[in-house]
Amino acid sequence: FVFRLINGIIEFDKKIAPLSSHLLIPRRSWKKIQWSTIFISLFAYFIGFKIVQLYFGPMQIISIELLIHHVLFTIPFIMDYVVVISSCFFLQNMYVRFQTLNDLWKCLPADLVPVSDQWTHIEIVVLMENTRLLHAELCNLLNMFTLGYGPMLLGFFIFSFINMICSIYLVLIFGAIYKPDVIKNILTLAMYVQSVTFLMSIITFVSFINEKRLEIISYLRLYRISNLHLDIKRQIKMFMNQISVCHSDQISAFGFFDINLNLVTSVLVLLISGTITMIQMKDHPMILKLNNDTYSFFQTFVIRKYDMECVVNADTYVDHHRA
Repeated sequence: FVFRLINGIIEFDKKIAPLSSHLLIPRRSWKKIQWSTIFISLFAYFIGFKIVQLYFGPMQIISIELLIHHVLFTIPFIMDYVVVISSCFFLQNMYVRFQTLNDLWKCLPADLVPVSDQWTHIEIVVLMENTRLLHAELCNLLNMFTLGYGPMLLGFFIFSFINMICSIYLVLIFGAIYKPDVIKNILTLAMYVQSVTFLMSIITFVSFINEKRLEIISYLRLYRISNLHLDIKRQIKMFMNQISVCHSDQISAFGFFDINLNLVTSVLVLLISGTITMIQMKDHPMILKLNNDTYSFFQTFVIRKYDMECVVNADTYVDHHRA
């Protein structure tokens, strides 16, 4: 799938390159150094978080297997980084190419009327048709992205939501019982910020794409079709029909819900209602088991930390006595 999507983007660039170079359209894609900076920054944050978590956590790494398990299967999950970075990479590339199509359309003369020594009737029709076909090809690439990344985005959004609602509930219930130190407060806050940032990054890129994909409609509606040539009028009608069809194919999480800014409101409403429901069901056997398991974990955490401190103090005392 990834290779098909990359090949599709490369083929699209080959088709649009002659048009953009002829009309002096600037390139809007992020440079390699910008993507490298983002990747290195996230990788450094991930490694730093794991080191701090390992240093202040109760678990001791005594083998390579435990270290690999800690890196791959504990919060923050490396799969979240892979999904977010790769999806945002493709979404940003789609966004700049829709923006390039809008720049091409802006190059057309006002009222789509031929201009002497600049635009002929044939050139206007050809550019309109090429822009329309490229727009359809880019929409097909978006559909390919939805089919490939839809299941991963569905799992990412669902598990992120479950993690946030359980975390909010446990903080409200055990906030007065379990008092972590400053470092663990910072790590917990960083996890919440990371989850929100990752979710909003994907939603924002998708919203930008939807905005640029439909921006050309505002240009099409400005023309008085009755005063235009038959060929130009046919191109506008075909473009309007094409955009209306493409608008129904939204980027979604495997078809379960569309990804757009409205999703932010839905998540907030579900978080509030879900937390209130869990609090009201605090006497339910499942909720009681969750509370008991969490409390037992907190107690084990405190006891294990105390035992480790005792061992360290004992070793220090023995070494001092021998000396």
